[in-house]
Amino acid sequence: MRSHLCIPMNSLQKAKQIIAENLYMTISVSSQKGKPWIANLYYVYDKDYNFYWYSPKDSQHSTYIRENPQVAISIFDSQAIGDDIDAVYIQAKAYEITAKKEILKGCFCYASKMLQTKFIGKKEEVQKFIKQYRDFQGISALRMYKAVPVKIWKLAPYKIFKDKFIESRIEVKL
Repeated sequence: MRSHLCIPMNSLQKAKQIIAENLYMTISVSSQKGKPWIANLYYVYDKDYNFYWYSPKDSQHSTYIRENPQVAISIFDSQAIGDDIDAVYIQAKAYEITAKKEILKGCFCYASKMLQTKFIGKKEEVQKFIKQYRDFQGISALRMYKAVPVKIWKLAPYKIFKDKFIESRIEVKL
């Protein structure tokens, strides 16, 4: 029987893996006066690791983003246990996308992920989703949003103090 060598991933590779393998992120926002709010969102990202999602324009997190574009994002596998626990933390600037070209880019990223994760099953549905970009404009209740990362961290290897885990983070450059 052959054993295979397991090569550990570096922090950058692991951060990219966490982002690629998860469906949801938690976004933390606050009003201009500092009143906090969090939301769990299905997300997609582009090749530059800008994050996209769509939400009702009148939701609490959308309202706060209009007031204060500074956001924090966490992406992690909530099913992980013990040594498998890992996460990515992102400081970003978020905004509502208004330009057609940028909305289409977000729609394409969404459609690709939905097809890959079998949220939708046919390429025709991908094309239909992209053609419905107007659902994020005008009088529509929905808007597409984008978060542009300022800094990104992942969990560092944990340390133990008196049988308790000590969390720390490592900054990564995507």
